[in-house]
This record gives sequence, structure tokens and C-alpha cells, in this order.
Amino acid sequence: MNEPQNKGDNPDNRQNTPQNTADIVTNMALAHEILMDDSFKLQSDLPENSLEKQVRDVVHKAFWDKLREELNQEPPVFSQAMSLIEEVKENMLSLLLPHHNSLRAQINEVLDLDLIKQQASHGILDISRLAQFVVGILSKLCAPARDEQAKKILQNEDLVDLFKEVFNLMDAMKVDMANFQLQSIKPHLVQQSIEYERNKFKDYLQSNPDGLMSTKVWLKRGAEVAIGTSPRTAAQNSAEGVDSTDFQRKLQDTSLSDVLVHGYLGIIFGEPGWPYPETLIMDEFRLAEMRWSIRRTTLIASVVLVTLNTVGQQLASDAAYLTSLKKVLYILLDGVSEGDFPSALPGMYEQIVRETEKFLDDRGLNKLTSQQKDMLKGQTEGITSPDNTVFNLISTRVYDFMLTRIKSLLHQRRDAARYSPSQDRRSTSPTIPQGLACVNSELSEITGRFARVVGHNIAVFTPFYEDILEELKNS
Repeated sequence: MNEPQNKGDNPDNRQNTPQNTADIVTNMALAHEILMDDSFKLQSDLPENSLEKQVRDVVHKAFWDKLREELNQEPPVFSQAMSLIEEVKENMLSLLLPHHNSLRAQINEVLDLDLIKQQASHGILDISRLAQFVVGILSKLCAPARDEQAKKILQNEDLVDLFKEVFNLMDAMKVDMANFQLQSIKPHLVQQSIEYERNKFKDYLQSNPDGLMSTKVWLKRGAEVAIGTSPRTAAQNSAEGVDSTDFQRKLQDTSLSDVLVHGYLGIIFGEPGWPYPETLIMDEFRLAEMRWSIRRTTLIASVVLVTLNTVGQQLASDAAYLTSLKKVLYILLDGVSEGDFPSALPGMYEQIVRETEKFLDDRGLNKLTSQQKDMLKGQTEGITSPDNTVFNLISTRVYDFMLTRIKSLLHQRRDAARYSPSQDRRSTSPTIPQGLACVNSELSEITGRFARVVGHNIAVFTPFYEDILEELKNS
């Protein structure tokens, strides 16, 4: 669809219609997802209950039913078959690479449509032979993971079912090729993505002048935390009241990186009403999952700590016990929403007792006393209370750990234009704080993913953030 233009054909004067704006956001989101998700792959299957799948299934069924009906006639009719062979040929040629000259010649020779039409008109067309040729070529072209799928095709005695599987294989191969090409261009995409996303966001702002409204509120909140609180207070989801005059004075000496780091961490640790910037909309679900993962990891670290304090030293250094206990707790909280964590605590207590007594028995140690069980029950089931000392302590340490990690990233990447998402993987992680050793790998993994999102966001949107901070300083 051509974009409406003003002032002749100058592309710089294009109007941003709602459809054009939607296209901008869609293209930007796709490029962003490819860049941020190492496991990103195109999928060939449509959602099971989608309208697109229902329409496609109806159309396909009508085609295959018509083909079966024609082939079962005496003599067979090949009108549908000719359409099928023509489409098969086009698909096979599209799967070839430039150096596949020999295969291209074979396909053009065997699937010569004029010759096939003549054979069909004289009743001598051998569909089975053509099918075997097609499968043989596809077997040479498909990825090793598709070998079994290709071998099974010729096991179909029914020609219609056989060609159905041929098309399924070709669809899968086209997706495989597209994913291979995506991986091939990814290094180039990494280099170009910063400028691309920044320019696309500028296009978006042309039709949405207030498109940074929430971002301004978010940066101001980050500035309030950076100026008015220590990192520990910020981890406890509160910002000290700051006098407006004092705020302006302190803001003059506050760097953008200090404001940003608390803004980003507020998304993970802040209260539900924490402002959410437009500049992170494409990472909204990714960051929501990280927030949940951090809350779950903080809860598990807290529960393990109170358990070890109750059990004493007899299992505190038992690596097998700690590994088993942590695994069970993660499973118990899998799929439980953050708001439902408190309701999961009684079940966690019961499982802790079972795991602990099992290991105590295996090690020939004394069982838990009734007093220990009562203490463990009370401490476990009260762990998510707002004033719980252990949970708040662990939460603060998690915040401090991530704060150090993100600040390190910001110092390494002061020149945002040179940022590469792969860079933060090579950065040295800070030392795991006391009490978090049991969740070391999980915390480091989440922090690494968070740092990647933050690093790319800084690289893309720093010019916008600088303007907003300057506006805040001068307001």
C-alpha cells in the first residue's frame, strides 16, 4: 500500500496515517524481537483457533477433495493436478540456492508443464513418478532434522495424502530457510538496529506528539529515587518526599545514568503503579516475566534462609539438600502469579518439612522437633508480609546486586551508539551477596537478560532521555 504524501513525492514529507503508524510499530517490534530473543524463530503453524487457520483449512479441504474426486474418475481428470504440479514446481524452485544449477535443470526438465499437459491429454501422465521425483529432490534440500519427515512421505499409498505431506514438508522447509536467513543477517541487524529503531520511533512521534508522556513521568520518578532515597529504600518500593526546590537543586548534579538505573529497576521492584515508559513498550511482556522471576527468586531465597536458620548447621552446607530444596520450591511456584504467592506458602512449608526430614534421615541426623516445625511454619507463612525483615533484606540485596550490574553496564557503555547487545554477556558480574548463593545461577541469568534489555534501550533512546532530563532540570 502506498503511503499518502504531501508536497510532491518527497519521502521526507509523508503523512503518518493510522495505518502507516501501525506499520511502523509492527516493523519496529519485529526487528526488536529478532534482536532481543536469541531463540526467536518464525513458525509455520497458525494458532489452532484462529480465523486464518479456519479459513485456510476450509480452502485446503475443498482443493484436496476436488483433486481426489478427479483422480478417481475413469479416465482420471487432471485439472486440479496440473494446478498442484505447477505450485509444487514454483515452491521447489524457490527453495534452491544460486549454486543449485543441476537441481534447477532437473526440476525444469521433469516438471515441464507443457510436456505434462500433453501427457495428461493423452492419458499417460504418471503422477506417482512425479511424486517420487519431487520427494527425492526435497530429501536432498531439506535440513537433516527433516529427513524422517521426507522418508515417511513415500509410505503414503494414497496420492492425495502423499501430496498433502509434500506441501507440509515444503512449508516447513521454507520456514527453515527463512530462519536460517534471519540468523545470517542478525549480526548486520545488530549493527543497524539502534539507528533503525530510533528513526522509527521518531516517525511514530510525528503522528503522536504526546508519545513520551509516560516516559517523562517515569524519568522523573527515577530522578526522585536517585535523589531522595538510598538503593535499599528504593528496593522497598518507596521514595522519600523531596522538596521541589531541593529536588531541582540536587537534580542539577544528577547524571542521566543514575536516573535511568533507578527508573529501570523501578519496573522490576516498584509498586504496581510505577510509571511505564513508551520507550519500553516492546519489552513489556519480557520485563513483566523478569519482574515475576525476580519476585519468585527473592521469595525462594528468603524461604531457604529462614529454613537454614531453623534447621541449624546440620544441613546448611549440604549441597545436595540445598539443590533439592530449591528445585522443589521453584516447581511449587511455577505458574503461580505474584499476587498468589502468599497462598502458596502453606504448601511450601509442608514440602520443606518433607525434604528436610528426608535428608536428616538419610544423613542419620536428628529429626525436626515440634518447636522447630512451629517456628519454620510461622516464618515461612509470614515471609511475604510487608514488614517481614528477612524478605525485605533479601529484596534489598537483590536490588543492590542488579543495581551494581546495571551501573557497570552503563559505565562500560557511556557511548550508547557503540552498544552491542552481545557486549553485556561478556561483562563481569558482581559478586553474589550473602544469602543469595543458593539462587546464584537463577539471579545471574535474569540479571543478564535484564541488562541486555536495558543496554539496548539506552543505546536507542538516550537522545530522547537527555532531552527529557534537561527539560526536568530547567522546569
